[in-house]
Amino acid sequence: MEYDLSALAQQIRWAYAEHVMRCTDLPPAEMEDLLSLDGDLDQARRWLALGYAKRRYDPDHVRGLLVYLFSNYYPSPIDDPAKGELLRKAIANKRVKLSELTIEKISGTKLDWAEVFQLVGKEFNPTRVKERIVEIYEELKGVHHERSR
Repeated sequence: MEYDLSALAQQIRWAYAEHVMRCTDLPPAEMEDLLSLDGDLDQARRWLALGYAKRRYDPDHVRGLLVYLFSNYYPSPIDDPAKGELLRKAIANKRVKLSELTIEKISGTKLDWAEVFQLVGKEFNPTRVKERIVEIYEELKGVHHERSR
């Protein structure tokens, strides 16, 4: 049986992101080989940076950023216009927890930052969170570069 390694690696990366979001993730160092299964170290470092940022900084900020990104930039596999409205109502009524969300539940829902902040339970600066993740990504690139010398 032939496997498309790039598709499998992408699924592993999304699963890892979901585990980061739900706080059920393994330490990033344990995931490095799996996240780079297809040989795309750059993509692996992007996802690893999320895991390291969650451990280094406020984990809820990283988790909230992931919710926002997946709700706005990852399309829902099924066109369901009511999906977003149902999620918004659940957030407003505090019937859903961040740890209960999956990529499937949030994809395509187009949550805004106010809804993400309500879900997380506090406001944060998304730009700063992104900057910290990029800093970690750059650190990971530097570490890999040093190893390859």
